[in-house]
Amino acid sequence: MPGEGELEFINAVDQKAVGGGGGGAHSQSPTYPIGGAAAAPAGSGGTVGLIKQAHHPVAALFHFLFKGLAIFVYIFGGLISSNFVLICVATILLLAFDFWTVKNITGRLMVGLRWWSNVKEDGTTSWVFESLENMSEIQPADSKLFWIGLYAAPAVWVALFIIGLLKFNLQWLIIVVVAILLSTANIVGYTKCSNDAKNKVRNFMQDGAMAAMGNAGFRNMMFSVLTGGGGGSAAPPPPQGAAMV
Repeated sequence: MPGEGELEFINAVDQKAVGGGGGGAHSQSPTYPIGGAAAAPAGSGGTVGLIKQAHHPVAALFHFLFKGLAIFVYIFGGLISSNFVLICVATILLLAFDFWTVKNITGRLMVGLRWWSNVKEDGTTSWVFESLENMSEIQPADSKLFWIGLYAAPAVWVALFIIGLLKFNLQWLIIVVVAILLSTANIVGYTKCSNDAKNKVRNFMQDGAMAAMGNAGFRNMMFSVLTGGGGGSAAPPPPQGAAMV
């Protein structure tokens, strides 16, 4: 597999109108990218075992590290310090580190995907998707770890949001809302990017089939098969003017 900085990517740009008549990005159901739905090898030993088997174990470690630290500081920070501002700043910084790491590093290395969006002056959002040309280079362990981490962390934050709402801890819900928003942004971006990569592969296969159908040799072969001329050579017709016995 190419080095970490040498991945060959192909780009795609999707224009979406924001507000008014153009719908924004819609969250889709969790889907693994190409090659990402493969089952974990036997005896993988859970997440730790998958990290050991990953082609990029350091990237896989940091894919979970900042998520886990942010949740840990949010839950147990009150035991270390009674200063809410300090806990809030520390947790949001960890969430920001996680968002940047997932968006720019772990997604590119672990699943061969990368995304970003630009908001233009006219209010439209330009989504830019990059995907590895040969998605078969992605290792199942890397892909499985990436998608597990991407969806598991926001699920934990949603649970913490419900708990905070029931306990009426509105001050702490600020942190939870920031965590959910950042996690959702990466989920939407990578889901769109994964679907875009699948469409590229499907279009490539369709173009290859159409090119084969347009090949003269292929047409002649199919005509020969359909007309029954491929099994043997027919006897030539008698020359004109020859006497018939």
